[in-house]
Amino acid sequence: MDLSLYQLLIAMLVVFLGSLVQGMIGFGMAIVAAPILYIVAPSLVPGTLICMALFLSLLTARKYRGALDLAEMKYAVAGRVPGSLLGAYLLLVASKDHMSLFIGAAVLMAVFASLFSVKVRATKLSLFVAGVVSGVTGTTSSIGGPPVALVMQNETGDKIRASLSIYFVFSSFISLIFLSAGGMVGVHDVKNALVLLPAVLLGSKIASHVSHRIDQRVIRNALLVLCSIAGVTAIASGVR
Repeated sequence: MDLSLYQLLIAMLVVFLGSLVQGMIGFGMAIVAAPILYIVAPSLVPGTLICMALFLSLLTARKYRGALDLAEMKYAVAGRVPGSLLGAYLLLVASKDHMSLFIGAAVLMAVFASLFSVKVRATKLSLFVAGVVSGVTGTTSSIGGPPVALVMQNETGDKIRASLSIYFVFSSFISLIFLSAGGMVGVHDVKNALVLLPAVLLGSKIASHVSHRIDQRVIRNALLVLCSIAGVTAIASGVR
């Protein structure tokens, strides 16, 4: 891994926190980790982070496999394909500063949507549109969870975790295929992900033990604060 000790420690910390958050509420790893990693260690975004998100999603899908509904999520996965293609194109033509602004804006929009409790019913059309938007943001910044999570927010907790995890499994594969075809992800991303894997496993393990003991409102409020700080930091990096 071509990172300094400082970069590696920061990367492991934010990946651990992201895995912990996603393990407790079903999504959030990329929201927490992507803006900070893009500033501290940009080589880890999006390829390495998507590889780690894929592994974490496989773990979550296995845990909540009893609540999986593949028939419903296929529309979101279908939307991910054109969205990922557009996202890969943006990575080819956009500068680092523009991408920082895009990532920060994507995070802050997700925060505002949560604050105002945007209600969207899970239909074939809404899931497809969410998949397209998720494809763009997920491929460019690894942050693909919020659009689909907003559509699924009125479902039960286990169904949300199961649906998001299986969606992330398929969508991560799709993003990696497009990024690989564009020469923007390779074996080095997999190697980097393996180096950071212990942080993913530790965060997921702790989450499985403490999630049922923590008030979900506390988790949600803490996540929104952390996401706001990360989003503003990314935007500030893009405009300086």
